[in-house]
Order: sequence, then structure tokens, then C-alpha cells
Amino acid sequence: METIPITEAKARIAELADRAQHEHADYTFTKNGRPAVVMMSVAQYDSLMETLSILSDPETRRDLAEAAESGEFTTEEDMAELMGARLGRDPRA
Repeated sequence: METIPITEAKARIAELADRAQHEHADYTFTKNGRPAVVMMSVAQYDSLMETLSILSDPETRRDLAEAAESGEFTTEEDMAELMGARLGRDPRA
């Protein structure tokens, strides 16, 4: 994460926003030499919020731990087949 004074960030905001969106760069903007604001892409933010939601739910954490211990995971191929069947698609197509 790059740290940039907020005065410099103001002059480069379009460039920084573009890099955050397309390159998943993230930035800490400082004010008076102290961290004040973070810029990141919406995709990164959404992912972070989803992770926090999962980690803050004891039941979900317990389910994940049980799945990891038992080795019961659904592969991408299995999930595609399940979703295809759910949507009425022939899994062999």
C-alpha cells in the first residue's frame, strides 16, 4: 500500500482512482503526516466486507472449520454441474 500526502493525492486523484480500479492498487492518504484515508477499488472493498462478514459469524466459521477437517469441499466442476442441473441444463452439454 502506497502512502501519499493528501495534497499530492488531490492533484493525482483521477490517476490514482484509475489504478485502484484497474490494477487493484490501494493507497493511504496522509494529512499532516498521519494516515487519514484509504483508497481501494470497490471490488477489493466488497471482498473485504464479505470476509469480515464471514469471520464475524461464529456459525459460518464453525461450518468452514468442520468442512476443512472432513475434507468435504465442492470443486468448481461439481458446483458447475450442480448449478447446471438446478437451472435445467444438461451437464453433459
